[in-house]
Amino acid sequence: MHFDETFLVFTSLVVFILLLIYLRVPATVLYFLDAHADNIRDELFEARRLREEAENVLVQYKEKYSKIETDVREIIVVAEQKAKLIKDDNRKNIEKLSDLHLENVKRTIHCMELEAKRLFYIKLADCSIEYAKEIISQKIDDDISFHIFQDAIRDIEQYKN
Repeated sequence: MHFDETFLVFTSLVVFILLLIYLRVPATVLYFLDAHADNIRDELFEARRLREEAENVLVQYKEKYSKIETDVREIIVVAEQKAKLIKDDNRKNIEKLSDLHLENVKRTIHCMELEAKRLFYIKLADCSIEYAKEIISQKIDDDISFHIFQDAIRDIEQYKN
């Protein structure tokens, strides 16, 4: 009996396949493939879950961002209003201070005018006394003029005080 090489290869292949079936290699391969498919399925499920969770977190952060943005706008509006109130208040205070300063300056000027008039009248009185003294001294003798002059000086000093 002569075996052809093709026949030997064929019988070797059949024996090999039967050996694989006997050793349950296809079942083991299917088991590993099923386990791998289950792992992939679980990973896909986990990925979907994580994606949904990420979308929820994104929505929450967008809501928080919009709320914070609204709060910031409100804070800016309130700050602008407060700044305007402070500005108006400062302007009013400056006007009050300016008015008070102007009144103080007017009072000072008025006091200085009164003081100048008082000094002028004192000087005028002194000059009048000197002039009257000269006239009296020319027309009255020395003894009478001295008494009149002393009386006049006492009267003026009492008037000044």
